[in-house]
Amino acid sequence: MLTLVAAIATVTIALLYVTETKISQTYTRQFSRNFRDLVQKLEQSREERSQEFLELSRRLAAHPYVVSSLKNGHASDEGRAFWKFYLEALNELEGNPQQPGVTDQKLQPLAADLIPRFGSIGLVDVKGEIRTLHPPIANGGRDGDKRRFASPRFRQSPSGINRAKKRIDELLASQVQETLFLPFETPDGTGFIQEMVSTPVKDPETGELLGLFLRATSAETETQRFLERYQEEFKSDTPLFTGIFLDGQVYSRAIPPEMATRMSVAIAGELVRHSETLRGDDFAFEEDLGGVPHRFYVKPLTPGEGTATAFQVSAFSLAPLRADLAELRLRGSGVGIAALIAGILIAWLFSRRLAVPIAELTRAAQAVRDGHLETRIDVRSRDEIGELAESFNEMTEGLQQRDAYRSILGKVSDETVAQAMISGHLDLELGGELKNVSVLFCDIRGFTSQTEHMHPTEVIGLLNEHMTAMTAIVRKHYGVVDKFVGDEIMAVFGALKSYGNDAAHAVACALEMIAERERLNRTAAHPILIGIGLATGEAVAGCMGSVDRLNYTVVGARVNLASRLCSEAGAMEVVIDDQTLSGLEPDRVKSEAIEGLRLKGFSANVVAYRVRERAESVVTMGS
Repeated sequence: MLTLVAAIATVTIALLYVTETKISQTYTRQFSRNFRDLVQKLEQSREERSQEFLELSRRLAAHPYVVSSLKNGHASDEGRAFWKFYLEALNELEGNPQQPGVTDQKLQPLAADLIPRFGSIGLVDVKGEIRTLHPPIANGGRDGDKRRFASPRFRQSPSGINRAKKRIDELLASQVQETLFLPFETPDGTGFIQEMVSTPVKDPETGELLGLFLRATSAETETQRFLERYQEEFKSDTPLFTGIFLDGQVYSRAIPPEMATRMSVAIAGELVRHSETLRGDDFAFEEDLGGVPHRFYVKPLTPGEGTATAFQVSAFSLAPLRADLAELRLRGSGVGIAALIAGILIAWLFSRRLAVPIAELTRAAQAVRDGHLETRIDVRSRDEIGELAESFNEMTEGLQQRDAYRSILGKVSDETVAQAMISGHLDLELGGELKNVSVLFCDIRGFTSQTEHMHPTEVIGLLNEHMTAMTAIVRKHYGVVDKFVGDEIMAVFGALKSYGNDAAHAVACALEMIAERERLNRTAAHPILIGIGLATGEAVAGCMGSVDRLNYTVVGARVNLASRLCSEAGAMEVVIDDQTLSGLEPDRVKSEAIEGLRLKGFSANVVAYRVRERAESVVTMGS
């Protein structure tokens, strides 16, 4: 469940991040492309206009009126001819040539239309003095007055004046025609930029430099026209601020003064921070203006360094983008939360479907570990969990069956033999191996006559009580009960596992069996007398019988000897052979020899001994 929840949360966050990044990139790329298109169109328009502008400036600079004004220091009488020539040149460039015979009198009625077309005209002598030329129709016939190079309504800023003087000195020294931008201030504190062409004026006779002819127009007019066209084409509700940055200030008639000031500070700071890397290249950056994020695009218009360069600048607000992203984030988060809730629900249902059966399986496994083999699990599905539950039930059934077999095996054979068979330590193939063992036979004396008139169930009860007590003593002394034959018990010591002193354990077992039987006879309804025979030596130990019915036992001459010695033992006596006696520690047992003992099946006399000592004096338990 945690994995699924984490996956949904991660995918939602990643999706929101990728989507926001993609939208931001698309948004800014679109505005960047539009800005470059705008600048490219402006440059193309300026370039087209500049060629005509430069050519016209060269023609005007060569007019005798201009040459005379700079050479003689005052205007000549050819002023009206100059303005007439100027008007005809303008009409020719605009594709609307004047009809022949344009007279000075025809200029007067067109004064209102002509003034904007002429623009600002000025002359600079070799000393750097600037004079403005005004058409006679515009100033009452007086031209050539020494005035500021601008309309009386405008003035240059101190920095603009200094910069203009510096540039004029450079232009006088270079004597080439160039374009420059100069800032001017208006009475209301705002300003504008004039794009100016400087053309050197030379004496036609001597080629000497007389000064400069200046013709200027507002650099913002064309920009504003493109901007308005852009706003209409793009249909943007967010205003695009465009202007020219020069001398640390943004000039634009379309930008409010407060916004222009903020833009100036932002652009100046960016230029200072990246003065080395941004030199001569266009660049973009983001900055807050009045708490509203904006993206700026800046492109140099003239060669220069740092703030001395004129830049075309545009800025658009990122507020709509941020608002769209916030809305996207809100909606995406809502969808993510809904998906997360749905995921949690699905994960809970799915995990519950997994966890409940697994928890039941865990509890059932613990119960089986504690011995409750009857434990079962309800199968609720047919998937892997259901198959696991079925397998568990089959396993517990198998364990129950195995436990039953083990219990039955432990009852029909000795427990030690049964454990060896189950654990695999005992080879269940037919055959055996030669081992040194001690074999014990214990038989009830007079059993047939004693039970002749007893009921069978009473006989069975008598035998079961006797065999149970004797079997416990055999196991106590590390012996294995091989079989029960009627009222006789056969036990083997050292066949499955030797404990190092099997003969001593066998003798101690025999003596304790006598003692236990004497104790039981004190309270028994039918006292029993037993005799025990014990022999030690090599015998074959292994599984014997048929391929489908095995019995672990030992066979050999020492086994037969133990059986015959049991028959020779009197009531409550233990008879052992000489090898058993030699396996005991000296002086640890009191015995008496039986001389000249002949046994059935043995050709020679057998040396045997009657043992009359208790178990404690024969062997220390655990030795």
